Amino acid sequence: MALGGGEGRSWCADEVVLKPCDDEVEWRWLGEVLPHVAQDGFRLALPMRSGDGRWVVEGWCAQPLVAGAHAERWVEVIEVGERFHAAIATLERPPFLDARTNPWSIGDRVAWEELSPPVAHPILERLLGMRRPTTAPSQVIHGDLTENLLFADGLAPAIIDVTPYFRPCGFATAVVIGDAVRWRDADPEPLLAAVSQNPGFPQLFVRAVIYRLVTSLVFGRSDVGYFESDVALAERLVG
Repeated sequence: MALGGGEGRSWCADEVVLKPCDDEVEWRWLGEVLPHVAQDGFRLALPMRSGDGRWVVEGWCAQPLVAGAHAERWVEVIEVGERFHAAIATLERPPFLDARTNPWSIGDRVAWEELSPPVAHPILERLLGMRRPTTAPSQVIHGDLTENLLFADGLAPAIIDVTPYFRPCGFATAVVIGDAVRWRDADPEPLLAAVSQNPGFPQLFVRAVIYRLVTSLVFGRSDVGYFESDVALAERLVG
């Protein structure tokens, strides 16, 4: 059975989710690291080995089908993300991050001034003009929590499809908030209240929007006017 969400490439068979593996090294790392994470207040859909012990078989990887569904409970997504990031705060930076060249990784590097923008756009220029230095410490994070948190009655929220980056944990939260405002017309006020104790959040938010915008531009999307809501919020936050 084909599953919705993601990039439309996942299938479910006998309570197992199968999907093409884009990075075998990354998937193996997740399979070896995530089982050691204390699941306190969240569940993890852990990578599964094949019967003969392999993490990837003919280009496919697997994880269990977990109970739950995505819901626009954004403050809870932020809270669960913070619990998860606290649980993985001591993980070392995985070296495979340096080898990734997909559009998301390009967007991330541009956001953090590790790469010049490969494309130009007036909205991007406005965001780059808002960017200022930040001293927030980096750690391993899940860089795409927005629709990868599933809620089920009576169960802790489930985190799926962990996408590792090495950035401040507040950056992961900023990505969620930007996505919620841009894609789901979420009211930003309760989300900003949830991060009000983080004085460095405005700059993390600017970078989160740059990350998503550059990724979209690298994918060849020219109509990116839907980022205006995020840019307006960024301008408000940086003053």
